[in-house]
Amino acid sequence: MRRAWFLIAVAAVASACTAAPKAPTTVEALDTTGTTVADGVDVPTTLVTLPDGSTPTVPGVPAPSAGPAAPGEPSPSSPGGTPAAPVPDDGFTSTLYQGANDTAGITDDTITICAHAALTYAAAFNTSPDDLNVYWNVVNEAGGVHGRRVEVFYENDDYKPDTAVQAATRCKQDHNPFILIGGIGFDQIPAVRTWAENNEVLYIHHTATSHGADDLQHSWSFLPTTEVTGQMFGKLAVARFRDRHFGIIKRGSENWEPGIRGFKAVTEPAGIDIRLEREVPQNKGSYVQDIVDMRNAGVDTVFLWINALESTQFITQADAQDWHPQFIVFPFNLTSQTLDEAALDPPLFGVSMHNAYTFGDHSGPFAAYADDMKLFEQQYAQYRPNADIGGLGGDLLFLNWSGQKALHQLLLQCGADCTRNRFVEVLHGYKGRPTSSGCEVDFTRAGPGNSHRGGWQLSVMTTYTDPRGRVSWRNTDTCVENV
Repeated sequence: MRRAWFLIAVAAVASACTAAPKAPTTVEALDTTGTTVADGVDVPTTLVTLPDGSTPTVPGVPAPSAGPAAPGEPSPSSPGGTPAAPVPDDGFTSTLYQGANDTAGITDDTITICAHAALTYAAAFNTSPDDLNVYWNVVNEAGGVHGRRVEVFYENDDYKPDTAVQAATRCKQDHNPFILIGGIGFDQIPAVRTWAENNEVLYIHHTATSHGADDLQHSWSFLPTTEVTGQMFGKLAVARFRDRHFGIIKRGSENWEPGIRGFKAVTEPAGIDIRLEREVPQNKGSYVQDIVDMRNAGVDTVFLWINALESTQFITQADAQDWHPQFIVFPFNLTSQTLDEAALDPPLFGVSMHNAYTFGDHSGPFAAYADDMKLFEQQYAQYRPNADIGGLGGDLLFLNWSGQKALHQLLLQCGADCTRNRFVEVLHGYKGRPTSSGCEVDFTRAGPGNSHRGGWQLSVMTTYTDPRGRVSWRNTDTCVENV
């Protein structure tokens, strides 16, 4: 079994309930390039009111913005977050999990989490297995979640739906987890959602199509659907590139196509000129002819509905042909830092389910969640000083850390007597912003299937030269539903 990772957004779980030795109050650490992380910043100490009235502290972990206050009591808050409402008294009681399945993966001293993710691509992001669980190292050392240590396991899904089902099966057989986590993968998640339904496993996953999910009971997502994401790309196109001539490069997949339909549902009524739409297979490799065809069609703005590695290849090949249209992409530091100056000619634009992360830059749009950024950098300086959080995978480590922190708050709210049914009850009534670096989560919206879809906001980003001279991303619009 491999303890490794790639692109896990809402990852494993932990929280604090007893004190541990205080972390250094001043951090002056270096990344692998020798750049100072931060200095002179105090490490905060958590103060959380638990359902039993106790207030344990966790060094380096700020008080949750959606904390575990009992119904009728005020929820703790932290900068940049808004309190979540307590579980509503609407008569909802989960009986979804019966017998031993209700307490699967949770004992008096352990919470077990297992995730499927595309471990195949880890090297491309310059990460290592030990880079992933820094957040949980901190909270486990402080006593875990209501006295329970968090154990996290990962299985490779190879970025393929069939392999993802096999990975989920191994998770259940080998670890019987409390929660199964689904990392990034439009194609993998629908397949695993069906598997989770058939096997009665609590599943929290990344962005995926809403198609076929309305009646699923065991799957939940904190993030917007593929359709909503495509619509936001369309809103960006209409708001800022209305008079341009578009080309679309899209993944040939029934699980990716709903995003294109969402894009067109916004752009076609607005009269956006789409000159050429081209379907490509996964990992096509050479896009030379596609670039020639786009250029000949008079395209000056290209919407790349493909993954970060593929987008990087496409833009590199366009640059080699001295073609520099406006690119709209999924924004990852892998793309911007690999392309370097080519990512500024002109600046790339993108839409993401996560907020931008640029190492050490806490100014401008980052200020709204600088508390999380600083804490992330402090914890990695202490626990993984050689992790390259300023490099290609730094934003992925941050979004993973932020997702862990958000899930931590929900487990705290679940309480010392947490079971799967109790956790479902917490999700059912949840509306709030669990971390300053995340967007609002709302499982209370009316509509078919919406009770299991908590994400509605996305962030728009563009590339810029960061204070260290690297080409990175920063938000132009943070956690919005419209541009």
